[in-house]
Amino acid sequence: MKINMLRGSLVVGALALLCSFLFALPANADYDNCEQPSLCLYQGAGGAGESLRLPLDGTATITGSGWDDKAVSAYNNSHFWGCVYANTYLGGAVETIPPGARSDLKTLGLQVTSHKLAPSQGACFTGYERCPAGQLCIFKEPNGRGGMYGTPNDHAGYLAGVWANNVRSVMNHSEKTACFFNDASWAGEWAQTGQPVAKAYKVNAGDSTSLMAPFDKSFQSHRLRTPDADSATDKECLS
Repeated sequence: MKINMLRGSLVVGALALLCSFLFALPANADYDNCEQPSLCLYQGAGGAGESLRLPLDGTATITGSGWDDKAVSAYNNSHFWGCVYANTYLGGAVETIPPGARSDLKTLGLQVTSHKLAPSQGACFTGYERCPAGQLCIFKEPNGRGGMYGTPNDHAGYLAGVWANNVRSVMNHSEKTACFFNDASWAGEWAQTGQPVAKAYKVNAGDSTSLMAPFDKSFQSHRLRTPDADSATDKECLS
């Protein structure tokens, strides 16, 4: 009987010691302070260290927060997909975080520079939604990602080293036909193997596209024209 009592007291004592140790840990130390709905970044693995709560409508850059290339883990405390990017303006490599997920960043640890929340995982790989209504938008990366410039006006010549020969995708959110040219002042032409020479590249109102050769990174000017009934040709762009 004495031995059993001794064993029992040892077990009780061990459990008491273990419980006192567990309760001494800070409550919710990992992935703490991430209110719903939001996407939160942490400077340590497993949600440890300093944290940053990102706004739901953020799409441009984390640069102003001083958090460039500092995030190691993330908590997506929302019903959307979390999308984080290596470069500003949704550019560069992408990592997606499912709704409700808490995890270390497997691809972009210490590389996150911009973010957005999207209705689906596939929407993390596009950025056309940034183009305001009534404008023609050009982008420095495919699928509407990277640097963006939007305008409702014609441009007779893109700035060298910035947009000239740097356009990789287009969103035409205007009500006009967008006509692009591979030279300034709405001139030039493209030669395509087995195809007629193209003097203009058209993007109809409401359309978006990622450019393929020979048009990729070749635009130097554009104009907006009222849609022509003969939309199969570039006649409206040249008049």
